Amino acid sequence: MTLSTNSTVTTLISPFIIIVLLLITHATCSQAFHQLHSRSRTSSQSSLRRRFKSPLLLAAANSSSKVEFEHASDTVTDNTGTSDTYATTTTTNYHSNLTPSGADLRAWARGYSTCPQELPPTIFHLPLLPPDFPTGTYYRNGHAKFESEDGTQVLHPFDGDGMIVAMTFDPTHKRMLFRNKFVQTQGYMEDQRTGTMSARGLFGTMRSGGILANAFRTQHKNVANTNVVHCGDTLYALWEGGLPYALDPLTLENKHGPGIHGETTLDGLMDRAGTDNFAAHLRYDPKNKVYVNFAVKFDPNDGCSTITLFELDQETFRSCKPSCPSFVSQGPGLIHDFILTDNYCIFNINQCKLNGKNGLKALLGLSGFAGAIDIEADAKETSIVLVPRYLFDEQETEETAGAVRVTGMDYLTDDRIIVCKVPNHFNFHFGNAYEDEQGHVVFDTVQTTEISLDGMSDMTTLGVPVWDLPNPFALVAPNTLVRYTLDVEKRCMAEEFPPRTLSTRIPEFPSLPRDMSTRKHRYLYPVASHVDISDRLDDRQTASSNNVSNKGLGGPAGAIQKVDTVNPELTETFAFEPFEFPGEVVFVPKVGRDVTQLEQEDAGYLLLHLVNGKDKTTDFLIFDVEGKGSLEKGPILRERLPTFLPHMLHGNFFEGVTFDFEAASSAGTGVSLLV
Repeated sequence: MTLSTNSTVTTLISPFIIIVLLLITHATCSQAFHQLHSRSRTSSQSSLRRRFKSPLLLAAANSSSKVEFEHASDTVTDNTGTSDTYATTTTTNYHSNLTPSGADLRAWARGYSTCPQELPPTIFHLPLLPPDFPTGTYYRNGHAKFESEDGTQVLHPFDGDGMIVAMTFDPTHKRMLFRNKFVQTQGYMEDQRTGTMSARGLFGTMRSGGILANAFRTQHKNVANTNVVHCGDTLYALWEGGLPYALDPLTLENKHGPGIHGETTLDGLMDRAGTDNFAAHLRYDPKNKVYVNFAVKFDPNDGCSTITLFELDQETFRSCKPSCPSFVSQGPGLIHDFILTDNYCIFNINQCKLNGKNGLKALLGLSGFAGAIDIEADAKETSIVLVPRYLFDEQETEETAGAVRVTGMDYLTDDRIIVCKVPNHFNFHFGNAYEDEQGHVVFDTVQTTEISLDGMSDMTTLGVPVWDLPNPFALVAPNTLVRYTLDVEKRCMAEEFPPRTLSTRIPEFPSLPRDMSTRKHRYLYPVASHVDISDRLDDRQTASSNNVSNKGLGGPAGAIQKVDTVNPELTETFAFEPFEFPGEVVFVPKVGRDVTQLEQEDAGYLLLHLVNGKDKTTDFLIFDVEGKGSLEKGPILRERLPTFLPHMLHGNFFEGVTFDFEAASSAGTGVSLLV
């Protein structure tokens, strides 16, 4: 999600608020000290409820019963050569190690362990690499460091330093060139220099040094940990809270020097647009061979967010249009992803507001900034906002500003922008969108009807990483994958096509072939839960007719799916062991096949990393998904990677991006690993 944190916090620092802060800082800090040091096991439930309003934090604070782990007696050796007892002495109020979705929660938590090493370009032989696998490079980005040298912990994975993993494939010789490296951001380099956590994170991670080192510190670290894109001769590491980092595609070093020198404004594009951040979920238009992206900036003066759009050439990654249109939304912008069609950029806009109490706690260094945003849970509708792409070609100048305006548009009143109301929900990720024969806009989204960021505000008070809480999934209901059809002309949902659920298996990270973006598609490839929980959802829905909540039934990814959007009953699923967790899959077309042809849409391979939290190893898998039942046959290749990689985020495959393996391996002092 996109947060303009410095601006958000500045909203709280009016002269009046400063006076109030001076009056209550002592009382607030005293209360925080009491919360940190008075968690007696004999505290009553009512006392705990008063201190921690969220069920998740109440469970963390209530330590009356011990955990019974299935693997409590197992001892394993991780890939660094150190033994780690696969158990915990943490006391909580739940009794099972398995989530309702079938995941081994302890193993999942161990997946948030720091990557132990960075490898230079290293040749890794893959005898089972199929002959019709394309030459190219699979890049992936994600959080991979979860503590500083002085022991200060990252409290939420989104605050972890980003690492790029690169795998270049040579199918002729059945091998790949593997390397991984932390993005040398300003914050990462400062952490390395000082041995401390040098800056705060948006989601609750604090600087080393305690409350006094964090109070009134509103600067946050650009962790560059969310996505990665290759354009021309440059690799870009993306994180929506800051500027992109420009990297060398082979070595993964910053192209223009370590630290802040690695950041890029894309030749001043960000400056001209008046923004200092660039979203991580850019979208590709294969017909025009461009990327489209956005940025969100919150203005403390009027309490509005400005969403700015960019259209970029796929080779230069620079603006290829006269204008960067923008529109304004009331409240803090909580936008993480969007979708694209031939004619529209499409956003899901929820009703959000600032939480003054949590914002004050964040300002005082008692919690994270993300918890200062409240999503209106009682709202009845969500706005789907369609911004016409022709606005990129409208040039606003001083002479035409009165007649042609493409910046600062009010999406609620500007007739060029289409707003369709749908049942209220929150989404992090979209699948795809297209315009059908009738001109309707069809899109697939991963959504939940229940979510709260309030618990993040108290997480820092507990000082416990979110993955070590008893049930990290207690604040959000399980995801579903839903298809919507919009009647653009009537500006509403199409009456003949009501919302349709495609998957209830807690889907996330829906993927599809790159060339199918903006095109009518049949298949999506999300990760999903270890077991199907739809029967449990039904039980809860029939148990009561009012205020039924499915919170707590969720869990992490433990399977992958080939979702058939035409006939969801034909959806295929492959589930892993309870202690294994797949990351986002990437679809790679087979050589000589055209996925834009109806009968060839699934003619390709899925690439994924699989984290084994029990023994802290990571495998690389390839699935052939062409034809009915192919996914459920299992992987055609599974190889152990040369280093453990934790749970990570997004990646992409770039066909034709290759290097001289021998020269790269020799220059990087890499080795040849025979399998």
